[in-house]
Amino acid sequence: MNIPSVDNWLSQFDIADRHLAGHMLKKMRYVSFEEIETWLQNELQNLLAHIAKESGKSAVAIFPVTKPFIHQFNKSKEVKHPNDSSGRIAHSIKNLERRLPNHIELTPRPESMRARKVRHIIFVDDFIGTGDRFISSWQQVVSKSVKSWCSHGWCKIWILAFAGHESGIKRIITRVKPIESARVWINLRISKSFISENDSFVQLIEKYGQRLFDKKGVLGYGKLLSPIVFQHGCPNNVPNIFWSKASSSKGRWKPLFPARSVPPELYPLFSGDLSKEIVADEIWMAKNYKLAVEIVDRLDHIGGEHLLLVVLAYLGKNNDLGKIRNILVLSDEEFQELLVDLSKYGLINAQNKITCFGRDVLARFARSSKTAAQPYDNSTNFYPATFLGFQREV
Repeated sequence: MNIPSVDNWLSQFDIADRHLAGHMLKKMRYVSFEEIETWLQNELQNLLAHIAKESGKSAVAIFPVTKPFIHQFNKSKEVKHPNDSSGRIAHSIKNLERRLPNHIELTPRPESMRARKVRHIIFVDDFIGTGDRFISSWQQVVSKSVKSWCSHGWCKIWILAFAGHESGIKRIITRVKPIESARVWINLRISKSFISENDSFVQLIEKYGQRLFDKKGVLGYGKLLSPIVFQHGCPNNVPNIFWSKASSSKGRWKPLFPARSVPPELYPLFSGDLSKEIVADEIWMAKNYKLAVEIVDRLDHIGGEHLLLVVLAYLGKNNDLGKIRNILVLSDEEFQELLVDLSKYGLINAQNKITCFGRDVLARFARSSKTAAQPYDNSTNFYPATFLGFQREV
């Protein structure tokens, strides 16, 4: 990664902290325009197909989550979407709407919904943090008629979001009674941020937060330490060393994403795969120190299988699957694909526990290339002949 603005941001940290700050930066999940557009087009159609299978050709209303939807000054006009992520979501949905049947409508008014006898309402968002934005929109701007229909069960509410923190999702379900957990479709659920999984990251953020900012917001809005940055904007749930200027009385700080915007020079963050650059660091943090040291000069040999090795290293230290998924900031589907590959290679068993062959692969990676390989007894299990270029010894 060779981006001047990233180098400038890192240069503001004390020398001893720059490597850790750079590692945290590379571990963030960067969601590109293309990724969220592709997800939205595919997943919204999947949800509509699911609804059609469940309820037949029922009228469906789709709303981007924004506030306000309609307010007292534009009741007689078309809704003007604000210049935030909801505007981009609305534009994407509009593109899709042109290809959808007539019984599916984007942002209809209550009168139209009543006339069409809408039975399903889908709220679409890019990100759910604390859940405050959705709850506020529901309470303040959704019409009483719509709320009444939902309360009586005439309309079902669905939420579709690219990413969301479990705490925020649960809060929405608790506060908005018509919403059921089965009707909340989230691509990437965050039960715990990778930042909060590592005390070193938290200490780094608190150190500079106390030095540069007011106490409020140091860990991000809602103290979520969120690991997600979208190309169309950085959520305020991300720690403020990434996006906020220093408090006026505490010195100067040039944020990487000023006022949560994403400058064009940072677009390479969203088009590349930074995970390979931090494989050795990840394995070190998995407490497999010898392997981390030996792997530095052998990354080219690994090719595109580096995440498999990282997952294997964490499993080798008996980390549970949920924690590993949080650390790698992966969706359930993405993480499951890695587990399938590990199983295919014989590195984990049906219970997702590391096998003897898996431990042998880790051991051989951690072994100096000058050390002779030891015989391997495979009499009780069948494994593929090779993994990452290692021949299974007989």
